[in-house]
Amino acid sequence: MTIERLKPFVRTMTSLFQAQQSVADLFFKNRLNKEIETVLEKYIKFQARLSEEVKLEFVKSLKDLEKVLQEIAYLEKGDAIQLALSHEQVLQYLHNFLREIRNKKQESAETEVAIKPIESVPRQQVIIQPSAARPVQKLHKIRKNLNETQEKILEFVRRVPDRRTKDVINQFSALSQRTIKRGLKELNKEGRIIKRIESGAVYYSAV
Repeated sequence: MTIERLKPFVRTMTSLFQAQQSVADLFFKNRLNKEIETVLEKYIKFQARLSEEVKLEFVKSLKDLEKVLQEIAYLEKGDAIQLALSHEQVLQYLHNFLREIRNKKQESAETEVAIKPIESVPRQQVIIQPSAARPVQKLHKIRKNLNETQEKILEFVRRVPDRRTKDVINQFSALSQRTIKRGLKELNKEGRIIKRIESGAVYYSAV
């Protein structure tokens, strides 16, 4: 585990300890302290054994901690500003942690698809748009006119064939679904990618 990956957790814990010190009520102080200790325990356990079960336990401990912070702030048992800051810090850390896990799963799935031999599709199940058949000279001209979004989509589909529309949307989450779908439609129309419909699902591959 690198120092950079550890820093967000340390900042979150520091904020939590400050929030705990601001709680005057002994019952809620001990309760918050117990939740903080649980998060620390689950975090250390997760770093020692990166399993799905331990990951879920760590996520649950963060969610439980967030609820306790919210309750203490609502009952005005501690410094409102510090509790709000700690609550926001926990939510931000949890969000980033889940996003990192999701990205790793997606990268792992893409790698698996890339190295797995592409199974042949029965000819009767493949629907190729008529516009896919274009002269080589025409394609060369279109390549120069592709915008940045189309280039990115084409590169992704070329690198990982047989991608569904939702796979492309997830890959470029910063772009709107409308932009992605328009890019796929234009690339298909221009003969740069092939659209295949199988069992109700739509797949794209580069020409």
